[in-house]
Order: sequence, then C-alpha cells, then structure tokens
Amino acid sequence: MALAFTPELRSTDVISPAASSVEHWFRRGLWMASVLAAIVLLCYVATMLWAANELSPPESVVSAQSLMLTHDGTLYYDLKHYPFTVCAYMPLFYWLESGLIRAGLSAVHAGRWISFAAFLGLIVVCGRIALLYTGDRHAAWVASLAVASSSLLGSWGTVGQVDTLAAFFALAAFYNYSRFEVRGANSLWIAGVYAALALFTKQTMIAAPAAILLCLWMRDRKRAVWFGALFGGGVAAAALAINLALDGRFLANTVFANMNPFSAAKFLVQFRYFASISFGMLAIVAVSFGRMLRGRALAPCVYLILAVLVFLGTAAKVGSDTNYQIESTLIFAICAAIGLHQLDFFRLYFERSKSWVTLLLIPLALHLAIGYRVSANALLGRLMNEKLFRAEIEQLKPYVQPSGGLVLSTDFNVMVRLRQRMDVEPLIYNLLVSVHKVDPEPVRRDLARGAFSTVILSEDVFQPRQSGDAEIGTLPDIQLDEVRRHYRLVQHVPGPFLDGVYVYQPLLRETL
Repeated sequence: MALAFTPELRSTDVISPAASSVEHWFRRGLWMASVLAAIVLLCYVATMLWAANELSPPESVVSAQSLMLTHDGTLYYDLKHYPFTVCAYMPLFYWLESGLIRAGLSAVHAGRWISFAAFLGLIVVCGRIALLYTGDRHAAWVASLAVASSSLLGSWGTVGQVDTLAAFFALAAFYNYSRFEVRGANSLWIAGVYAALALFTKQTMIAAPAAILLCLWMRDRKRAVWFGALFGGGVAAAALAINLALDGRFLANTVFANMNPFSAAKFLVQFRYFASISFGMLAIVAVSFGRMLRGRALAPCVYLILAVLVFLGTAAKVGSDTNYQIESTLIFAICAAIGLHQLDFFRLYFERSKSWVTLLLIPLALHLAIGYRVSANALLGRLMNEKLFRAEIEQLKPYVQPSGGLVLSTDFNVMVRLRQRMDVEPLIYNLLVSVHKVDPEPVRRDLARGAFSTVILSEDVFQPRQSGDAEIGTLPDIQLDEVRRHYRLVQHVPGPFLDGVYVYQPLLRETL
C-alpha cells in the first residue's frame, strides 16, 4: 500500500531522462501492487465481518475468556476448580476486547477489530522504520507493501487473537528507539512504554526490548543500564503486583501452565511454511545483510536476529500456529527494504544497470505474488469453513443450552456461540493433566455421575482409537472411560475439521 510513503522526486536529485522513465514505470508497478494488496485486504475485512464463527481455534478460546471476564469479572483461574481453562496470554488484549464487548460488539468481532487496527498500524510503522534508516521513500513504500501483501499478516491481522496487537506495540517500541538512535529524538522512554505494552499483551514479545537494550549497550552502556533497570524493574513490579492481587493465578496461567511440550515435527512444519511464504524477503536479506551490518542499519539487524531466535525457540510448541512467525515476518520485510537501499538497488534499476543487484526485483515480485496467491486460498477456506460452521451450530443447538448443567466440548467455537463460556478447555487441560499439574479427578467424578448435560468430542469413543495427535483436543484416558460407561452417542455432526464432532449425553442423570 502506498499510504504516506509515495515517493516524491527531490529537487536535488539528478536523474537522467532514461532513469526518470524507468522510475516512473517502477512507481506505477508499486501502485498496481498496492491496489492489489488493498483489494485483498478488503476481502479479508469482508470475511472478518461476515464470519460469525471462529477463524482460528484460539480465537474462540480468547473470545470465551473475554466474555467470562465481561460477565464474571475474572480472567485468570486457579486450575483446581471449574472452569478448567488456562488464560495463556497477558491481560491487555482481553481488557480491550472486554471493553468493546461491553460497548455492544460481539466477542469475535471485537477482537478482530482490535487486530485489524493493529495491522493497519503495522503497515505504517514498518514503512516509517525503513524511511528512518534509509531516507528513501521507495524503500519505505516497499516495506509497507511487503507487509500489506503478506498472506500471513493479512490473515492474522483479521483474527481476534493477541498476536497482531502485540507485534504492533513491539514495532512501535523499536520505531521510537530508532528515532532516538537516528535522529536523537527524546523517544527512548516512549520505546520503553511500548515495549512494556507488548509484553503485557503477549509474554514472548521479548525480541524488541532485548534488541533495544543490546543496541543501547553498544552505544552507551550507562544509558543501557538505566534503561534495563527501569524497564525490567517496572515490568517485573507490575507482573508481581498483578500476581499478588490474584493470589498467584496470574503467573500460574501465563507462565507455568503455558509451558507446552515441544515437537520436532511441528518445528519442521513451521519452518517450511516460513521459508515458503517469506522466500523473497529471505533472499534479499541474505545478500544484503553484510552491507546492512556495515552501514547504519545495525539495529534492525540485531532485532531481526533476536526475533528469529524467539521464533526458533517457540515454533515447536504443541498448539503453536503460524502466528508465531508474525514478528519475524515483519522484521524481514523491513530489513529487505533497507537492504535494497543499502545495495543501491533503486538507483541501479532506474539507470538500467546490468548489475546483479537489479535481479533482486525477482524475489521482491515473487514475495508479492505468493502473498496474493496464498491469500486467495485462505479467503476461500474461510468461506467454506464458515458455511460448515453454520450448519454445525444449527445441529448442535438442541444439545448446548446457554445455561443449565455443565457442558464439555473440544469444539471451542460451539461454546462461544451457544454458551459464551467454557467449563473445560480440553486441549491445554489434557496437557496439564499429562504432566500432573492438574488433578483429573473432579472432572472424572462429574462424568461418572452424569453431571455434564452434553459432551462433544472429535472422536467416537466406542470405536478403536487411532494414533493420537497432541494438538487435537481430547480427554485423559480415565475420563474417556467414564464417557464410555455413563454416556451414549446421540449424534455425529459433520464440521469443518477432521470428521466433525460426536455428541454424547448421559445414560441416566443421577441426582446431583
């Protein structure tokens, strides 16, 4: 998207008529690509508004927890009593979403509007970071366009999860640090505030403050010590105060219950996807990285390295998705734009040079083309899933009532749409039971006495069990045994995932 970064020809530039002609056509190409990106983004927004059901499973979990915060005034639970749900993220996004719910928006749309506003902010901020380090509006335009056209960022930028907002705060922190470094602006304290907001939105957003601290250390060690002490002390004090006020539930949820096991297969899937959609930016950064390190773009390189390390260290978590790639993808877009400038790509291309540098137009164009193509598939998938979800919800309405007894469902979307809460969140609950952090007995006893009016699982428990997938929500074996003994299968409902869902109800409701 062009936004505020449309290049203007400066009076001090000396450009030959031939170069001016090439630049004219290059800018036309950027405009066309920007228009395409805007059209794709509008399609994402249309599906965001049209879809009444989840666009990702964690979106339903976040929406349910925000609804519970709105209705009950509680966000973090003690994991020993109902509801057995882990609020895995920091509180800022939930507070904002809850505020919009109170203002009258539906839970899913409230979260999506927050993410979309943050995504628009990211398009602007990434361009401004590139402009700071290059002074070149072509580079700024390329950075903004690379972000706006990314299928990964467009998809997650319209989903009601914490990631896009957290990334915006992190990039805003780095932008304000860059203003301090490049222009000497009095913005270091603003960078600290934004970095703290990023951490209190998602606790893994540590790359930006770490990069700021490391760059400060190389520049002014005394200032780095002060920044580290004030920032670290402030964040730690706030976290400990919240934890104390909540009797330890805050850290229990966001840290101790959030340590999911790792999977090598998951890491390979994440890495392949990252390489496939970011290949163009990876190629540009690879050939220009040395030049950036020797130039004045050291800070973005440091941030890139740390963001990639965070991604590599967390991508293998069971339950992770491509949202773990958001920050790295953003920094690659910025560094690719800066790298093009450092290699003098724009001048060489405009002058029709035969230098190998001009061939970097190919990976740049490839990045844009991949973004548009993958976005088309993602949008089509949203349309198909929404239709399946709507049919599924209609069939499940008789079994899931807004009030009444307990309901257990591995389909989180159903719980948000029909109950606006969760009694048990099976995926994380099962993982915590498996490592003995949660006692399975309360739920087992309630299953044994038919306390759950409905149980919805993604499997037929009366058939031989297939090899399990740790990312498919289920129950511990001792609880599945109680379902077999005390419940009957009443309906199989097709849905958008796997083989749909299986609905169970008690054989005989015992007196509670």
